[in-house]
Amino acid sequence: MFQAWKNLFKPKKFLGIDIGTSFIRVVEIERRKSEYRLGNYGYLGDDQPFLASNGKNMLSLSDSKTVAETIKAILEKTGIKTKDVNFSIPDFNSFFTSFDLPVMDKKEIAGAIKYQVRPFVLLPLEELDLDWLIIEGQPSKTPLKVLVVAIPKEIIVQYQKIAELVGLDLRFLESEVFSLARAVINNDKFGDNKKVVGLVDIGSWSTTCSVIEKGVLKNSYSFNIAGNELTKVIDKALNVNYNKAEELKKKYGLLSADSARDGENLPPDTFPKILTPLTDSILREIKRVFRDFYRLEGKEIEKVVLSGGTALMPGLKEYFADNLQKEVVIANPFSNLSYPKPLEPVLRELGPIYGVAVGLALKGLE
Repeated sequence: MFQAWKNLFKPKKFLGIDIGTSFIRVVEIERRKSEYRLGNYGYLGDDQPFLASNGKNMLSLSDSKTVAETIKAILEKTGIKTKDVNFSIPDFNSFFTSFDLPVMDKKEIAGAIKYQVRPFVLLPLEELDLDWLIIEGQPSKTPLKVLVVAIPKEIIVQYQKIAELVGLDLRFLESEVFSLARAVINNDKFGDNKKVVGLVDIGSWSTTCSVIEKGVLKNSYSFNIAGNELTKVIDKALNVNYNKAEELKKKYGLLSADSARDGENLPPDTFPKILTPLTDSILREIKRVFRDFYRLEGKEIEKVVLSGGTALMPGLKEYFADNLQKEVVIANPFSNLSYPKPLEPVLRELGPIYGVAVGLALKGLE
């Protein structure tokens, strides 16, 4: 992963910026001794997506100028002056895997990784920025298990340009799943960093299901069934416009409701009937990821954490818990930060959409 070292002193404030398909989210976190304090936060959307397919199975920034202007608007609106920043990279734009290596010296690992990873990546190695981490074993003493991450260099250049246009000091680019895990799992407040956790991030355009064991990413898979698809099936079934369908999804979700009382004039089970088939498709993909992990590692998922804007859809958490027969919780990345008490209800509701940005800011303060 791209990393720039500009000085030897750790900053006391850091920005995390999550550039998603539909929204850009910014979080500022301040370190005070051993305490992490929420400085500020904000987000903006646009009618046109910030990320679009570039024809290479990747998502590229659709318009660098628009992205930069949107970030500037958020910083101006929130009054944020901090310049040190980490950006997220969409999971579709990064490749990560883990594999075993025999006993070898540390200086031999890089060459072995390049040899092992070559069959799995679509681009030539010279077009990729490779990073790796030893997650099990010791060089020269034991066999190793390594986690490898690859990001296309052309993607890195795009984000460097954004930082330059905004006037920010880009320090690190990180795949979304790592930032999200840092914010909502890799802490000991609930003991999740000692468990095998399924992390399900349901965004607007894609869902990513990952398995995190004791704070280490073991498996991750992204697929194109997510919030927008759920909105579209309401749109099609009820013949309403997209914005109205989105409103209805957020209001009713999978719950049976007396919509007639609210002026919708629809049977109570309307939305469960519309949304359950597609929700079941998401569940099938999640179960497949969990089965694959069990087949390879012989371990069950102990807990599921839901993130992303769709995580708050009424009835979704309960439906997942019933179908997966596991504890299911909504991500709250702000739970480890200090902030004014009156903000708690707002931050709890916003938590699922800010996980990546919070994790990026925390990365800068490590």
